[in-house]
Amino acid sequence: MAAAKGPPPPEQLRALAATLASANLPRAVILRGDERYFRESAIRVTVEAAEKQGLEVVRHDAKDPDFDLRAAVGDLTEAPMFSSARCVIVRNAAALLKKDGESPSSLLDAASRFVAGKSPAGMLVLDAEGLRADNVVVKKAVAAGAPVLDLRRLYDAPPPWDRNGDLRKTELVQWFTARARERSIPLTSDEVLYVCAATGNDLAALDSALSRLTSRGKDSVRSIVAWEAGAAPWDVAEQIARGDAARAVAGIETLMRGGFAKGGERELDPSVLLAMLLGSLRNKAREALAGSRAVERGDDPIDAVDYKGPPMGRDELVTRIPARPSAKWEALLEDLVVLERKGRSGKDQGGDVDASDLIAFALRWRVEKRGAAR
Repeated sequence: MAAAKGPPPPEQLRALAATLASANLPRAVILRGDERYFRESAIRVTVEAAEKQGLEVVRHDAKDPDFDLRAAVGDLTEAPMFSSARCVIVRNAAALLKKDGESPSSLLDAASRFVAGKSPAGMLVLDAEGLRADNVVVKKAVAAGAPVLDLRRLYDAPPPWDRNGDLRKTELVQWFTARARERSIPLTSDEVLYVCAATGNDLAALDSALSRLTSRGKDSVRSIVAWEAGAAPWDVAEQIARGDAARAVAGIETLMRGGFAKGGERELDPSVLLAMLLGSLRNKAREALAGSRAVERGDDPIDAVDYKGPPMGRDELVTRIPARPSAKWEALLEDLVVLERKGRSGKDQGGDVDASDLIAFALRWRVEKRGAAR
């Protein structure tokens, strides 16, 4: 897994808290990234700082049925009536911070002017999950020295180059361990790993699990925290392609039993999960085959694949290619065609692929690790 740019989200939140503790509040706080738990935490500490300094706090949410765009723009352009300054919070604002044709939208224009100017007095807090780094508001916030936080999801798997694959070193497990320590909830490392695996990469759900464990007494962690986690099909496909049988089998069982979360919903349809898993596996194997052939020719494998995805995928590809020679990748793809054909045929024709078929496939294509500990 590629290293993330910039400090981890918890570190960014600590830096934000330190900034808000000063007498001079920043002109704006921009919250980007797909981890809602962190964005909620950032809004909470920002509101506390604003209220402490006597600012009038007004809230707008673009996803609220009663959202009033004109009122939000007015709060950014008109002086407050009941205080000397105003803290304007706009939630879920990414869609409203785009150009309307050739001209900026009304909120984009008002927010840009607010961040760049001094009137009216106050602070703007923009919660915009998918806001691009090159958005004009972000650029003006950076120019003004205002905090711009990238609150991504925490990594819940070891990087692909980590042969030991110690889950205790992942960002998710380390965050949960620190959070349990903050709340004075004693947990062994194995209990921490179980809760993270059973709950999944959902920080709000993990925090809720800690709340249930505050007074567990002699009850076991497993009796209190039920298994609810799912898995991402492309992550499971990566483990199968790389030949990591242990993780692949665990991932298949988790995926087919718990599905995977997409947005605020969970996909549980076995046919959909199977199609996504096999499609991702096919793409990964084809990339590896092209890269393996390039290595055997003495060429650069990344150039041969013409990879254009994110850095994390590039690192996965570099690790995946040497798992097998090209002949083995070809054979894997042929075996995969057979599995997909079986999945397309109905049960009456002896078809239908289930978890046992996927596990058998993963075991057939496992790669033995030299010198690996039992």
